Amino acid sequence: MSILDTELNFYAASLSFYTIFALIPLLLIILSIIATLPNFNHLYLEVKNLILSNLVPANSQVVSSYLDTFLQNSSKLGELGFISIAITSILFFKNFQYIAAKVFHSKVRDFWNSVTVYWTLVTLLPIGIGISLFLNSYIQNLLDKSGLDLHINLINFFPMLLTWLLFFVLFKISANKSLYLSVSLFSSFIASLVWTIGKIVFVTYVLYNKAYMTIYGSFSMLLFFLFWIYISWLILLYGMKICEILNEEFQQRCQKGIFAFKKKF
Repeated sequence: MSILDTELNFYAASLSFYTIFALIPLLLIILSIIATLPNFNHLYLEVKNLILSNLVPANSQVVSSYLDTFLQNSSKLGELGFISIAITSILFFKNFQYIAAKVFHSKVRDFWNSVTVYWTLVTLLPIGIGISLFLNSYIQNLLDKSGLDLHINLINFFPMLLTWLLFFVLFKISANKSLYLSVSLFSSFIASLVWTIGKIVFVTYVLYNKAYMTIYGSFSMLLFFLFWIYISWLILLYGMKICEILNEEFQQRCQKGIFAFKKKF
């Protein structure tokens, strides 16, 4: 089984297209959940900035202003608007689970099972981010008081750890089959590391590439935004592919070991 798969490029493009339509509804749901949690109201802006900084890693002010406008307008939607948002989100998740099933060679979840799983994920995601930010701030304050802040700064490690956790959860849920814990942890770590490095490279490229800014002006930030979404999906899909290959290899080695053990005795 080869890691390089040209189909993943088309899958990433397809998911990027659906992401454009599903992004605002998902952000609206996530930020609304954070806003309604009584103990995490003070973390609303921090969670929002964390999400937007990862969605738009370079010159995020332009795209963030567009997203803020879209989020404000979404509160004025009527019943038909919410129905269309629900349909868009369902189409996005159906496309994602179909692609994930192809990558992991697993069965596609039935409709209600997939809705339950992904709705739970979308609901728990902002809560998890809020708790993580709270614990990060709390532990960092303890370190500051103890005088260890000169040697340990959790703020530098938190984004990487959170990214690793998100990749791990996505791999486990998307696979819809049993994965070895060591394999899913290793592959999700590699994917999160590549994504973090890719974000740094992407920011550097955008800062030094003035051609698109000269031609398209501020609109170039939207083009870079779409390109970053595509890169992110590409990294995620290749990470899933690596996870599937390692899982199959690990399973075959375990089966050979068991067979050799039985043959010996």
